[in-house]
Amino acid sequence: MTMTDPREVLVDDFAVVLANDPGALDSTDPRYVPDLHGSGPEDVVLALSRSIRRSAGSHLYYFSGQRGTGKSTELRRLAVELNGQAGVRAFLLDVLEYIGESHPIKTVDLLLVTALAFADRLSAKDAFGDDLLKESVAKRFGTWLQTDVEISGMTLGGVKAEFKKQQQTILQRVRSFDLAREERIMADCREFIRQMAEAVRQRWGVTKVVLLVDSLERLRGVGDAAQADMFARVVQVFDSDRDQLRLPEMQVVYAVPPYLPYLTNVGQYVSMTMLASVRVCQPPAKGRRLARLEGLAVLRRVLDRRFARWTDVISPAALDLLAMQSGGDLRQLLRRFLLDVLDQSYFALERLPLQAEDPIIATVLDKHRIEFESMVTRDEYSLLYTIGARNALDLPARSDWPRAARFFDIRAVLNYRNGVEWLDLNPLLWSMIDACAPADASGRPDTTGSAAVA
Repeated sequence: MTMTDPREVLVDDFAVVLANDPGALDSTDPRYVPDLHGSGPEDVVLALSRSIRRSAGSHLYYFSGQRGTGKSTELRRLAVELNGQAGVRAFLLDVLEYIGESHPIKTVDLLLVTALAFADRLSAKDAFGDDLLKESVAKRFGTWLQTDVEISGMTLGGVKAEFKKQQQTILQRVRSFDLAREERIMADCREFIRQMAEAVRQRWGVTKVVLLVDSLERLRGVGDAAQADMFARVVQVFDSDRDQLRLPEMQVVYAVPPYLPYLTNVGQYVSMTMLASVRVCQPPAKGRRLARLEGLAVLRRVLDRRFARWTDVISPAALDLLAMQSGGDLRQLLRRFLLDVLDQSYFALERLPLQAEDPIIATVLDKHRIEFESMVTRDEYSLLYTIGARNALDLPARSDWPRAARFFDIRAVLNYRNGVEWLDLNPLLWSMIDACAPADASGRPDTTGSAAVA
């Protein structure tokens, strides 16, 4: 009988943990790492919670950040923070459970699905449960859905499944409404949401109701034309139509695409909170692309919480190298880099724990670098170079806005916060894009410190 090498079991156990990503975590989950993005004045979630607590009446907030930064986890934490305050009741809604992320969004769509999601959330056992059907607002809302919006066969408590089934038909019908009817539908949605919030106030004796509307940052088009169209629609909804998104007598937080604060001036009109990538890099003023040891230590703590024996598989120095090349993206580090490393290390058990200079580390990084480089085209190199060299968006023409928005979508450009906010390219693009430096030496960035661990 052949004995299984305990190192095989170790690698497999580690891979199982990483492959079964838990997704968004509650702040009480043992895998949750506090202060992932900073503490004290750098804790943007705590700052947002305080802002909501101090505000009264109707107030609109935008919450943003790129994929892999932990936005949904931090919104859950925000909900816990708010619900721990006297006189406050907060509800987290995921509107992309009702519409697809490539859906060509309109303001009327967003308000409709927000109203549906809120009603659906109130039908949960920890809210009204079955008692929701006894509420007059619920009865009126259900009737309105069937008559004014012409959604047949939908009952509160089963909204999500039925809406998904009829999604295309419903939204096409809404899009056929003339402007007057569309505006009436939006006004009705806001009024029903207000009435549902009033029912919450009366039931729990609270004065403030907060909606946290998650996942809208994932909106994206498929293909160049669709991407440009989605960018225009997102700007229309969250910038031009922002006043339509304010909900009467409520505080509402919308998760929005990460390019919005960089490519519009909406931050002058709406309270904007940005969740940055884990700070694995020093700010440019301290040194170009130098590693920030505190940020790397935070990511080690993430591994400690996920799999305590990780150091038996990969050395801390090797993890630091992968973390630096991930740009602080947890998903890239855990589910791409490390899973690929584990797949290859299974056939090199005698080299465990893998060191930073192990060929497996280089092979995995080269694989992902090639894949990432293929996501950008040659005509984008110059624009990417300028962003990386200046650590900011400095677009030569308005026509470049959709292209810059795509850079955020595919994580070709990352946003950081180290006291100040700044941008840089994804580390997987550093070598290729830096090679496009202008011939004039004065315009060439100093790359001698690239990826160095300080």
